[in-house]
Amino acid sequence: MYTQDVFIDIHEELYPYSKVLEFFKVVERDFDVKKYCNGSNAGGRWIFQIYSEEFILEISDTIQKHIQIEGNHPIAEVMSGDGRLTEFIRTRLDCDIITTDAKTGRYNIAYPKWVEKKTAIETVEEYDPALVIISWEPYLSMAGIELVKMGIPLMWIGNPEMCGHEELFEFDFWSLNSKFAISRHDSFLSQERKTDVFVFNVDKRLNCSV
Repeated sequence: MYTQDVFIDIHEELYPYSKVLEFFKVVERDFDVKKYCNGSNAGGRWIFQIYSEEFILEISDTIQKHIQIEGNHPIAEVMSGDGRLTEFIRTRLDCDIITTDAKTGRYNIAYPKWVEKKTAIETVEEYDPALVIISWEPYLSMAGIELVKMGIPLMWIGNPEMCGHEELFEFDFWSLNSKFAISRHDSFLSQERKTDVFVFNVDKRLNCSV
């Protein structure tokens, strides 16, 4: 778990959920989870939602089952940070994924060149995506609400009490109730979980295929 006395970058590759969970129990016990996720890891990576093989498979399966993707309508991950979520799901979905971030400089994130500098609304206006994915929308941001009002299918990942705007959840949605959704704000030793995946403007009863 250490590389030259520094904790490994847990997102350097995709690990099984059991290994991720055990890793963060050690981080919580011997170090500090938030500090680790604020770049104090071997990759210098900023982490909000913590990924595992099972979580990425769950996200990908949900998209395949419930989102109809046709023609030139890609998936768009907005507010993507370093785009690691896109990289993980891209290998599991046979469709284009556009990845953007406003790159405001609020966090010391190492953005790959392929992450385009665009806001969520700019991304939608340019690419007309079949689905927008947001992970950890900034607190009190209205972008998620605007996207839902536009009728665009939205997959929103995070903690409704700590990111985004509370009014977003006045709209109809359904959640994955994912047991694999974990984040920087969880306690791994006491098993306190705070995040989930919420889906807007998608009829759960319809089964689609990418």
